Amino acid sequence: MKVEWAPRALHEWENTVRYIYREFGRKAAEEFEQSVAKWEARIAINPELAHQEPLLKHRDKLYRGLIVSKYNKLIFYVEEDIVYISDLWDMRREPSRLSRRLK
Repeated sequence: MKVEWAPRALHEWENTVRYIYREFGRKAAEEFEQSVAKWEARIAINPELAHQEPLLKHRDKLYRGLIVSKYNKLIFYVEEDIVYISDLWDMRREPSRLSRRLK
């Protein structure tokens, strides 16, 4: 399957990489990038390996969440043969904000 990142998700990814680089160094930022890339490739092959995201189960789309690092998860849904990554969610945030972000 093809994977497409929403602008919000891409923005969150870029901000997270910059933050990790600034606070923890190049190696940590590269490890984060590699982890996200690894999981992105896996959901492209089998998106059902991720569970339905409980905070979004009331939505029309079937959103799935996949933890890609200690504090981050990819939020995505599938339509036809495309995996749409909607957000890179920092799990330390207030959970109710996730639902409001994906309107």
